[in-house]
Amino acid sequence: MISNRPAHGRSVPFVDLKERWRRLIAVPFVAVPFVAVLLSAAMLFAALPATALADDGTDIAASESADDNSGSDDVTKPTISIDRSTPVVTDTTGYSITVTVSNPTDGDLPKGSLTVAYNPMYTFVSRTDMQHWAEGDVSIPVRTVLGTADVPAIKAGGTARATVTASAATDAMKALQSWGPKPLMVTYAPGVDAAGNATADGNATADSRPVSIHSFLTRSAQGIDTAATPPMNITLVMPLIDTDRTANDTAIDQLVSHGGNVTAESVVAAGKAKAKTSGTSTSGAQDDSKTAASPADSGSAADDTTDSGNSNSDAAAQTATSAKLAVAAKHGSLQVIADPTSLSTATQQSTAAQSGSQANGTTQQAHIAAVMQPSNFDITAYAALDRAQAYTQAGISTDSWTAKAALAKTNQTGTTIAWQGEADWTSQALTTAKKQGYGIVIAAHDFDANDTATVHTGKYVVSTQAGDVTVLAEQEELGNLAKGKATSGDADGETTNAGRIARFVAQSAFYQMEQPYAAQNRNLLVCFSPTTPAAVIDRIATAVEQSTWLQSGSLDSLINSETYQSGDTAKQTVPTNDHLSAKRKSRIEDALAALKASRGDIERFADTILTDRKSAKTWVDTLLAAHTNLAMNALSATARTANVDSFVAGAKRLGAGMFDGVTIKPTEPVTVVSETAKMPVTISNSHPYPVRVQVSSLTDSMEIVTSRLSEVTVPANGEAQVTFAIRVATSGKAVAHVTLQDVEGRRFGGEQDTSITSVLRISDKTGFVIIGLSVVLGLLGLWRQFNRKKDPDE
Repeated sequence: MISNRPAHGRSVPFVDLKERWRRLIAVPFVAVPFVAVLLSAAMLFAALPATALADDGTDIAASESADDNSGSDDVTKPTISIDRSTPVVTDTTGYSITVTVSNPTDGDLPKGSLTVAYNPMYTFVSRTDMQHWAEGDVSIPVRTVLGTADVPAIKAGGTARATVTASAATDAMKALQSWGPKPLMVTYAPGVDAAGNATADGNATADSRPVSIHSFLTRSAQGIDTAATPPMNITLVMPLIDTDRTANDTAIDQLVSHGGNVTAESVVAAGKAKAKTSGTSTSGAQDDSKTAASPADSGSAADDTTDSGNSNSDAAAQTATSAKLAVAAKHGSLQVIADPTSLSTATQQSTAAQSGSQANGTTQQAHIAAVMQPSNFDITAYAALDRAQAYTQAGISTDSWTAKAALAKTNQTGTTIAWQGEADWTSQALTTAKKQGYGIVIAAHDFDANDTATVHTGKYVVSTQAGDVTVLAEQEELGNLAKGKATSGDADGETTNAGRIARFVAQSAFYQMEQPYAAQNRNLLVCFSPTTPAAVIDRIATAVEQSTWLQSGSLDSLINSETYQSGDTAKQTVPTNDHLSAKRKSRIEDALAALKASRGDIERFADTILTDRKSAKTWVDTLLAAHTNLAMNALSATARTANVDSFVAGAKRLGAGMFDGVTIKPTEPVTVVSETAKMPVTISNSHPYPVRVQVSSLTDSMEIVTSRLSEVTVPANGEAQVTFAIRVATSGKAVAHVTLQDVEGRRFGGEQDTSITSVLRISDKTGFVIIGLSVVLGLLGLWRQFNRKKDPDE
């Protein structure tokens, strides 16, 4: 058992000191008989199998876990993952946990058992104390068994699921008479059933040593006669961002051809709706705390993330954003900071579902606490790269992502808050945000690296060159758990959402127990990730509402709360390094280069190919706005590589589509039977405005050539023809390569090849004169040959 002294300066909850002194004084009086009992028990049970676990809960300790994990790290062992558990235990709820046992080994596991035990008397004294337990680095006795379950044999690569439930009426639950987090262990013992009987047979080939994971059971103060302490405020913030958006190629093509009622916003397609599914149901647990497990034929048990984020059981399709809006409507305390571009789409998509529920009178409107920068544009990366001109050339001006622009997209007034991107909020990033009109920013990660004795309100007021900025920084441990991150890679009970939620509840309870209670009106900020599933947000929000030691706070109350740091102290807290990864920088720079090129294509087409840009101003402005929309999404803080590629390709499609709308129609082969001829070329324009282009023709022969250039104006949605002169010096074949150029002589579009065949024929008087003269000379030569006098010497 570990020492109960504070670690790292953490204070001990006052309510536990008397009890601990009483135990310390009582140790000498009970130590000798206790040792005698242990020796007798050891002699009595020496003949039992080493892996047997008592079904009366008399002696199960964390040391078993240390023994189980003492083997080599490269040995593959069975694993346990928590699918479901009761996050908050009261005097009436009891406790239930469902786990999946996986066999990643190459051998089969025999029938076994699952045992869930905890220590109802233990009180964690520090954060380090809790972390050591979560990682299995400390031995804390867990002798109170909540229940056992039989686990069937598991084939190599297979899984089995088991549920253990203890009702509030059981002795194991009645033993829990103090509120707060308690250490809980789940142990899987292959080869031993729930009664302690050996079950191994000759078919089992895998390692049959027990394995355990460490978690927490958290008791609320409900039903316990204990001194009440002020609840701690906690503000849950959910960013509403459509992370599944992609470029809409159909809308892009329609905009280029000016077909249909296409807007600049429509070139970005919202995430597709997905059918809601429900988690795998488990059979009801019995009061005797023993429930048989069943093998999972599919090879993996369903995790709780497959559950719907809504209380409705209908199977209507939902997008991730509309599902989150439904969760926000369900939990009024959930604070939503919305991307204005995602908000409008999600609101439209959820209208049908809401109207369908209105008949039952259950529909509630989600409250939007604030809006963030449009498309969640990465302000921190913008400041870290410090290449404002490159962004402008890519089509993203500073006016595109101001606080004013964010409100304009929602057609309302309210609070604007800048959401943190992939880099840190450095002084330069905070200055940039302030210049853009954001006086409040959310620091969702890596702001205050200082470790304090107790948790505190994460409000900082930082002075910048542009003015003061209020930084709302989340509590790191709780924030990471809410985002689906375990507290460490060794925390074996936090590999699933259910396991992390159990740790979230336990950790928050410990934070509330930290003294002083009333010296600080603490308000902890917890931010979900933009990709956190609605189901997980729903479960955490529900757990917080069930936690009597927590009080849900609003974003406004957090903004107006007492400042934790300001002035020079706050400046020293601000990160000095942006920590933007080299990979992310490279991805942004590549996107900027590609977006600059596609933006340049639109500008070039408007300036050098359209006959009159002014007359096409509305169309060109819409094209440029659409490009900006694509660029903003490509440089969003939440854009994954696939999304970035889609938006960059969409912008390229937009720019290239301008030139692709002006084409050379295929020309029939030309046969030349004289020295000169004509070659007609037809130019087609699919755009709604006339264009002016130069047509170039070059042949691959010196004897068969065409005229070089011809300029033509092509009407809107029409065709025009130009004619090239052909001159032939001899019979033969050649290919004329016809291309398009803008008025400045820069080539665009594809090349059209036309075959020219020359069959030279006599087609004028000069030719006949030459032929006649040749005939006369030939006849004269023949006459001379027959009438010539021979030389005497010949």
